[in-house]
Formats: sequence, structure tokens, C-alpha cells
Amino acid sequence: MTKENLSSFVHTNVQVFYKIAQESYEAMNEHFRSHTRPKPNGEPGHIFTLDPQQKSFKNAFITIIFCGVFLESLLHLLIVKQSGLEVFKKYDRKPYEEKLKLLGCSDKSITDLCEKYRDVRREVVHEKAYLDSDNFPRFAQKEAEIAIELINKVVAYFKIEIG
Repeated sequence: MTKENLSSFVHTNVQVFYKIAQESYEAMNEHFRSHTRPKPNGEPGHIFTLDPQQKSFKNAFITIIFCGVFLESLLHLLIVKQSGLEVFKKYDRKPYEEKLKLLGCSDKSITDLCEKYRDVRREVVHEKAYLDSDNFPRFAQKEAEIAIELINKVVAYFKIEIG
């Protein structure tokens, strides 16, 4: 696969979406670390202190959402570039895995992450989905890690340059 330069696309905010996801992920981790300290006397484990403003949690949600915004935008751009707008219209509401398959991606680690991410994103965006979930409660920061891993693997697979 050739190296894709996003500046060769029409005007897009896809790079901004990627940066928002990455920056929110970094902020999430920083807030989490700032409320974590080792147990006294060298005991194994950590003590987590209260984060009354829930900054780590909020940044995890921002990360999860903007990973999806980025992924949707990127897949749209790649499909339109490769196959045209009419083909994209047929794939618009299809799962990420089908869009990736259309683009020639058969990396199982990516498609597995897509499946995990899709469920999490649905629960975050459509809060009522929690009522049907077998996975409640989830740990938002862990789910944000999965989302970041997914978009980074997609960027690497398609050799996308993020400016």
C-alpha cells in the first residue's frame, strides 16, 4: 500500500479529529496519573484519589468519541478516493469492518478492535445502550486505550501521514 498524504484529499478536518483524540487521550492519562500514588511502605498496588471534576473520565469519553469521528472521516475519504462517491454511499452505514475490507484491509487485529470499539462507542453515544449491555460497568479509560489503539493501527496500516 502506498503512503497516503491527507493533504492530497479535499479540504477536511480529519487531521484535527485525530489530534483531538490523541490530545484527549494524553490528558486522560495525565489526570489519571495525578490522582494515583503508590501505596505506603512499598506495598504493591496504588491508591486512587478522588477526581471531583472527573477530568480523566471526561477525557476518556472525548477520546472514544473523536476516535470514531476520525475513523468515519478517514474511511469516507479513503473509500471515495479509491472507489468513488457512489460506492461510498452504498457503504455509508455499514460496519467499520466492511469498509476496511472494501479498502483491502484484512488485518484481523484491526477488525477485532473495530468490533470492540463499535460496542463501546454505541454505549457512550447512545447511553440507553447500557441497559442492554452485558459489559456494564466499563472502565472508560481502558476503552479509550482500545479506541486509540484502533485508530493508530488504521493509520499505520494505510500509511497515513498526520501532519
